[in-house]
Amino acid sequence: MLKTLSKATVALALLISTSVTAQAYSASPLPSAISSQWQLELMGQTTLRRLGLHIYDASFWMQMDRTSSSTAANLCALSITYARNIKVNRLLSSTNKEWKRLGFANRYPLETWLGLLRDIWPDIEKGDQLVVVSIPGGETIFFDQDKKLGTVQDPKFGPAFLAIWLDEKSRYQKNRKELLGE
Repeated sequence: MLKTLSKATVALALLISTSVTAQAYSASPLPSAISSQWQLELMGQTTLRRLGLHIYDASFWMQMDRTSSSTAANLCALSITYARNIKVNRLLSSTNKEWKRLGFANRYPLETWLGLLRDIWPDIEKGDQLVVVSIPGGETIFFDQDKKLGTVQDPKFGPAFLAIWLDEKSRYQKNRKELLGE
């Protein structure tokens, strides 16, 4: 009986994990406020899990300049659909921690940027979709579903913000590779 129960439990666990994985990889479409303004191509998508908990699903979109594959040279969008409630202070703390881990503390005005983000970002509720659009050499715009949340005017901000997910030293390399379609 115990042997049968163990096999059934393993089979059920495999079935559940397979369906969760398949479900997690369906990219949310970009909000119409973005897709109507820019023609972006889906590069990749991923699901972040920590300690078995589903944190978010993310997709990375790019308007390809055929002369460069760099995120700094192309209009890019990163869409994150959250699977949990997260307070804005937690988002800010995580952003700051990742920027410092990437070595950005002495290169960029992190405190200024975090102050701007504090004014832009809301507390996150499960199911919220935040999208960041980085315009090369220009501004970075944040959206919540179809609503524009705010803009950061510093042209260095967008590439530095996207580096959290896309830099070669990004914390989660498996997720980075999936976002880049590798």
